[in-house]
Amino acid sequence: MYYTKIKFIARMLAGLLVVNLSFAEEVVYLKSSKPCQVEVYPAPEAQPLAEKLNCGTRATILERRGPSIKIQIGKQEAVWVIAKDTTTEAPAELEVLRLQGDQKKIERELAELNEKVKMLSETSEKLINALLAAEVVKKK
Repeated sequence: MYYTKIKFIARMLAGLLVVNLSFAEEVVYLKSSKPCQVEVYPAPEAQPLAEKLNCGTRATILERRGPSIKIQIGKQEAVWVIAKDTTTEAPAELEVLRLQGDQKKIERELAELNEKVKMLSETSEKLINALLAAEVVKKK
């Protein structure tokens, strides 16, 4: 009986933890069909605030409620936006920067590999020359 209660409590706590962490790292980017300004709200179904956020801004989801999601941008105060005004795809400019970073990393790795190939080629050439010299001495 005691073991069953402990097991039940552990499962409940694990479930709550999973629910609370489900949005912990979910990142979205703001988008809009309007001139790249996203309306923000103090609460779901409230009137929009005067401030607007720029498209492409990276935000972390804190909560979902119907068609609205509560987001936080950096350390700013959390606000609500309409879910359709977000996307999980990074803006093209950010994606290009990410790809350029990946390209530089690959180029560095390629340069290191080319240097290793060069060293191996030099070592191989020395070994071949030594073997040829040994064959010449052996024939005499």
